[in-house]
Amino acid sequence: MGLRCASCGYDNDPTRVYCHSCGTRLERGAQAAPAPTGFTHPTDVAKMKKPRQPREWGKFFGALFRFALLAALLAAVVLALLPPRDLPAPIEPDETLAGRLSALVAASAEADGTRAFTIPAADINKWLVTSVALKEQPDSLVKLRPERLYAVPGDGDLRVGLEAKLPVGPSLYFEGLFAPVPEGAGSGWQTRRFSIGRLPLPSFAGLLVERQLAGLASELSAPLAQLASASHIGITPETVTLRWSGRQP
Repeated sequence: MGLRCASCGYDNDPTRVYCHSCGTRLERGAQAAPAPTGFTHPTDVAKMKKPRQPREWGKFFGALFRFALLAALLAAVVLALLPPRDLPAPIEPDETLAGRLSALVAASAEADGTRAFTIPAADINKWLVTSVALKEQPDSLVKLRPERLYAVPGDGDLRVGLEAKLPVGPSLYFEGLFAPVPEGAGSGWQTRRFSIGRLPLPSFAGLLVERQLAGLASELSAPLAQLASASHIGITPETVTLRWSGRQP
């Protein structure tokens, strides 16, 4: 093998001093064999690759997503702490009114003929407030002190809420929206949604509100079961109309 010129690559006779092709002085000594034509050393490939630069729009959308997520969480907290709209003012229990309404509903449910009467929304609220005893939930994750219960008739549904006081800070309002549905000879109550403050909850998150209202279930069952004895329950924001078709022979 001859001397390969470092300048032009010509393979010269080993005895030559200058390149036969270009005249460049030939360097004697250990020479690395040139790589075959078409071959690129792995280290050269790595040098040829251009480092990947992060794209500016990727950074922008990543920051925008984090900002939107933070804003959504902050908005949810604010809505949960706000009191519900149309929150009724606190009222004192009225045992006389509650007893009179309970007796009237019971008598209508036992009557043979058709019976119907209308109750003002304020009286429905006072009836439930008087009939339900508030109790603390010892197994609750957050220690809340129940302050009051309220009921707000709507367009075809009844909103039942519980105001509970945090150990420190404002009150929280847990609400369930219930609608009467035909059930046998009477009616039943269907849960439509739950909410905390002004924050509506999806069905799977409603368990939190159900837990807070769980202690009221047995207490609420008495007045609500009395209402459910009616074959028809018509609810408007101003009144609740109950109608019984009479016992069948």
